[in-house]
Amino acid sequence: MKNKINEGLTVNLEYKINDNCIVSEVEEVFIRSGIRRPVGDSDRIHRMIDNADEIITVREGSKLVGFLRAITDYSYCCYISDIAVDMDYQGLGIGKELIRVLKDKLGEDEIQYVLTSAPKAVGFYERIGFERADKAFVIKRKRN
Repeated sequence: MKNKINEGLTVNLEYKINDNCIVSEVEEVFIRSGIRRPVGDSDRIHRMIDNADEIITVREGSKLVGFLRAITDYSYCCYISDIAVDMDYQGLGIGKELIRVLKDKLGEDEIQYVLTSAPKAVGFYERIGFERADKAFVIKRKRN
């Protein structure tokens, strides 16, 4: 699949912290990124957005092309629950930059960053400095 890099296009991206997002554009970036989320359950996506402690967006013009959602106590732990980048924009360093913006805001001295990865994204997270954790536990949700 061709993306912006393959086409040789220049992109002008704007990152924002706690930008207002509407459900439909978040669902669209989830779809276009390939991430599995409850797209089509607008109420649930709305709650996911409203109850996040931190949201970082990246837009090209008005188009949402990247999205990070995190839950944190601002002092010890931050769980990064979503990082989604439109496939046409993958490979431009957007995911890495979304995490950098979050870390710049929250700091790195006291806070540990935690996430769960889709199998295809494991290498990406390892390349940008995350370490595998073999002591994590999960009680799976009953519905996706």
